[in-house]
Amino acid sequence: MDIGLYGRVIWRHKLVVTVGVILAVALATLSYVRIGGNGITYREAEQWVSYETISVTQPGFEEGRPTQTGAEPSRLTLLAVLYSKYIDADAVRRRIWPNGAHGESIEAAPVNMFAGSSASTSSALPMISIAALADHPRKAQELAARTSDALTKYIGERQDRASVPTGQRVELQPVKRALSNAPLLWQARSKALPIVIFLTAMIAALGLAFILENLNPQIAVVTDAEEESLRRVIGRSRAS
Repeated sequence: MDIGLYGRVIWRHKLVVTVGVILAVALATLSYVRIGGNGITYREAEQWVSYETISVTQPGFEEGRPTQTGAEPSRLTLLAVLYSKYIDADAVRRRIWPNGAHGESIEAAPVNMFAGSSASTSSALPMISIAALADHPRKAQELAARTSDALTKYIGERQDRASVPTGQRVELQPVKRALSNAPLLWQARSKALPIVIFLTAMIAALGLAFILENLNPQIAVVTDAEEESLRRVIGRSRAS
């Protein structure tokens, strides 16, 4: 591979290569951001996640007593599994998104006793973890808080309609507030498409330079050593 030859070809067609570089940078940039009346904005949004944890318990903080006086812990665990499914109830989702989700999403599941274990009632605790995903950190926090509030009110309203005595009700109490904890970046903006576009445009520009070189080849510069070697072989110098 003659790198020097390639360099001379690129230099002779530097205008084509320069235009190609400018075009590659412009196309890659426009594939990553959008320029409009509101200024420069990203084409693809980040995804942030915020978590809120609520405890499925009963009045009087039974967990603080040495002996059990209320519901069986296994009963509360089963309710945590059930209540986590209520997150998809129409009444709950209307409270969370009265005007539509607009790309946001939520998930809820009982908290597992062992981190990383699969969800099952045998390893679950009477607690519900809510994950809220949005395109901005603050939106994710507010979404998690709204979801927790909507689920709590939904359970409370059903208890009211069923006339469940206050002392016998299951309560949803916040343990870890989303608004008090920093959200996490779930998915960053992908840079794969701008990189592919940039490389494609550069390959096209370099390819065009070599095509033009083949259509109109120029005589290579002959060094003194090459000239002397050629004279010894054929007895004369190369024609200029």
